[in-house]
Amino acid sequence: MTEASGRRSPGESVLGALRERPEDQDLWDRLRVRQFPGARINLDPGSIATPAQAVRAAMQGFWDDELFAYPDGQVQRGRAERRRARALAAALWGGDPPALTVGTREALRTIACALRERRGDGETPLVLTSEHEHPSATAAFERDFRTALLPHAALRDPAAAGAIAAAQRPAVLLLSQVTCTIGQVVPVREIAAAVRAAAPEVFVIVDAAQAVGLVPPALTGADVVVASGHKWLFGPPGVGFAWTSPRARAELALLAGDGEEGGGLERRGAHDFSVYAGLAAALDLHAALGHVALKRSRTLAAWSARELHERLLAAGVAHQFFDAMSGEEREAPPTAEQLLATVSVALPGIDVEAVCMALHPAGIHLRCVIDRRAGKRAPLLRLGAPCYESTARVRRAIEALVTAVVANRT
Repeated sequence: MTEASGRRSPGESVLGALRERPEDQDLWDRLRVRQFPGARINLDPGSIATPAQAVRAAMQGFWDDELFAYPDGQVQRGRAERRRARALAAALWGGDPPALTVGTREALRTIACALRERRGDGETPLVLTSEHEHPSATAAFERDFRTALLPHAALRDPAAAGAIAAAQRPAVLLLSQVTCTIGQVVPVREIAAAVRAAAPEVFVIVDAAQAVGLVPPALTGADVVVASGHKWLFGPPGVGFAWTSPRARAELALLAGDGEEGGGLERRGAHDFSVYAGLAAALDLHAALGHVALKRSRTLAAWSARELHERLLAAGVAHQFFDAMSGEEREAPPTAEQLLATVSVALPGIDVEAVCMALHPAGIHLRCVIDRRAGKRAPLLRLGAPCYESTARVRRAIEALVTAVVANRT
């Protein structure tokens, strides 16, 4: 529950023990039972994660004292929880407290609108982006913007990105910190610095939706960083973050705020204020787990990759993995040092969408994504490794996955 309700968070003693004994599988099992109970195996936290029980309890507790029948009470408690969530985010990752948004998609639409408003009747601005951006991110810039794509190789070569910017002179740089396709970790700080050196007025936007909860948001050098609360933070759907620089707030009138409401990026009027209590609980849980959660996810992801590799080989199924650091395809499964918390695998000749659908009745959930690199456009399977999952449950999911892959082989 939230501190505002004065209740002890479920599993608090387990969290303390995990920080001391992060290799203890029994402790992770106890955390899963307490915070993430249920038979379903959600290996798609990069889309919508399973909210922690502490998050659900905080949202339910928000409505204590018959708050449903007390409109002013809802507003006042909502503001208090929103302030707490913003302060927790600032304490975790630095920078000014972020605005709390409806989500990444809506925040990017507002930012694009603000940039169009600033442009006025001038030349159509160029957005420099990549082939790995989420469609909803690039859709925000479809109207009144031109687009140029950085080649895949430039996502690991800031100098190459800077050279392209020198030739293209972009008005906006839009990049994911971690890609939603192959899980590649992009050096966005270094790329932003190289692009800004070539185009000093460029407006840098970082999409950290797949990053927050795994790595700190890349605030340095960015004008706006947007992220989700419902992915790797295990928070509630319907709330996200937007960090804005002093320049962004000064130049974009829609982003200017009064400090309490967070400007035009935050919701106004009546809505479900309990999401702020849920987000604060998610941030509390993230702070309590600390680096042990990432280490656990990386270890579990690497184990999952090896297990999947061995079973696909035994079934005679061709496949390639992706190195999260370089984005390169590889035959061998990546190691923990080459992953964050997801495994992306290409399965030529397999209808991966049918595979994912076939697993739903068994309560197993993966993600089918599209590799949008030039000349690829192929569907991939993405398996997330939430820290609380067990190898036994993931093994069961992989066994069912390989069975479905063989059944859907063309």
